[in-house]
Amino acid sequence: MKFAVIKNGSNPERDGIASAIERACLAHGHELCAPENGARFVLNLTDADAPRSFRRRARSVFVFSLLTLRRPPDTAQGLRSLCYATLVRTLSNVLLCAVPKDAGAADGTGPAYEMYFTTPEAGFYHLEFDAERVYERIIPIAGARFAIANRFSEDLPERLWRTSPVVERIKRGGNELDELGVLPSPFRLQDVLSDDSIRHIYKLFEMRSLSYGNLSARERVPELGDTTFWMTARGVDKARLSKVGWDILLVKGFDYEAVQALISVPPDHDPRARVSVDAVEHELIYRTFPAVGAVVHVHAWMDGVLCTGQNYPCGTIELAEDVVGLLARTGRPERAAVGLRNHGLTITGPDLDEIFGRIRGRLRTEVPMMA
Repeated sequence: MKFAVIKNGSNPERDGIASAIERACLAHGHELCAPENGARFVLNLTDADAPRSFRRRARSVFVFSLLTLRRPPDTAQGLRSLCYATLVRTLSNVLLCAVPKDAGAADGTGPAYEMYFTTPEAGFYHLEFDAERVYERIIPIAGARFAIANRFSEDLPERLWRTSPVVERIKRGGNELDELGVLPSPFRLQDVLSDDSIRHIYKLFEMRSLSYGNLSARERVPELGDTTFWMTARGVDKARLSKVGWDILLVKGFDYEAVQALISVPPDHDPRARVSVDAVEHELIYRTFPAVGAVVHVHAWMDGVLCTGQNYPCGTIELAEDVVGLLARTGRPERAAVGLRNHGLTITGPDLDEIFGRIRGRLRTEVPMMA
């Protein structure tokens, strides 16, 4: 894979860490190039006081922004908030934040660092800095394939233009997630980004805000295909779901060659609405396990679940395949919960009533983080 390094300003500590990561990439056979010459991932060297983004031309380019802090905020939550805000401001897939430890490096050449990783899914974990270990965390992400594009057809049967019993159950499900305390409000990009940056994000990822969690439920619509299901839209407040074609969309399949979710909408639909980025995962679950009738994804945890080994980004084919593989290992994929590393849970059931009955009182709102 080709990669590029973008240097914003000069910072000896940060630039030294970046050089070590660069050497690790080169040692593994990756090729350093200019970003416009086919770079698959970019190491963006930035600063917490004046974070600068790298404007990628395609969503297939992954951006890892790197910064160093002379001293961290006074609290762990302060560090987490700073890192997440910088992640968003730099339009990055992952933020790497190096914080000096109390003691110097073992060879006495300088400070040792703790490296904190932050993801858009609110993953926040750390490990002692070692260029090889950082390389091992970022390279699977750099090779992942996003599958978040939508292709719309105004072919939704008229009987479903307004609602259906399944749609009404999804609306109630959104309220139940809110009551369980696992449904933060959508993250307003306008609070931290310029209008120009928001337009850039919409061009790449077709999202206007960030929200966590989603739910879907199968409804068989024979005239549209064999794997049809309703799913919450991207970036909407799940506690206030209301309209078909706006915040609840019917997925009728997935075109894996074009990498597009196939969406059926009524004539009166929001042209900027997009189904949740996890649609590729839900579609693969429904297609692989016909007995699954509903899927819930939450940024919460339950003890004893199988967990993915890599924190692939939401909306990637790799994450979808990992989840389906884990479900198959549970022995009862139609009634299971599996963990997404540093992220949350995907929970399946024959219907939403069964899922909510099974998870009430068992969810931990804090997702354990693993390096």
